[in-house]
Amino acid sequence: MADVEITIRQAIPQDAAELLRFWREEVVPCDLLETDEFAADIPEAMMAQELADIYESANNLLLVAWADSELIGYLRIAAPDSKQRGHVGELGIIIAQDYRHQGLGQILMDEALTWVATDSTLKRVELYVQKRNLPAQKLYQQFEFVTEGELPQSFCSREGELLTTILMARLF
Repeated sequence: MADVEITIRQAIPQDAAELLRFWREEVVPCDLLETDEFAADIPEAMMAQELADIYESANNLLLVAWADSELIGYLRIAAPDSKQRGHVGELGIIIAQDYRHQGLGQILMDEALTWVATDSTLKRVELYVQKRNLPAQKLYQQFEFVTEGELPQSFCSREGELLTTILMARLF
């Protein structure tokens, strides 16, 4: 990462094409995430509208990390538009394979959780992580996420193995 300029900012509609490329190349092949291959095939205009909606939302955030002009990671906090659960955001993060374990996840987490604390009305951020993904668990623990439970056989790997996921959360 030292050789390139890293920029982190909120996603905007003009990021749609690059976000779709990133989704196809990094997200869909990653066996540590629950992914929907259909989402990688949506029209660019539809993705642009979704990014505009997220940008305008008070309780939704999509941060993107760029290495020069290449998207290399993102962090999403998604909150439903409901009275009962609108105060709860679900966090998801992915860093491009070539940029993992270099501190980018920590930077994205810090920015996102600062936003939660200062600019949103969220009171809880939760996430699901595979039990085998120890580096991710360690990252979340650094940001005061606590384990609330394990969900045995709640994720099926590409090879068909049933895996345990962990529910982690942080209150604000």
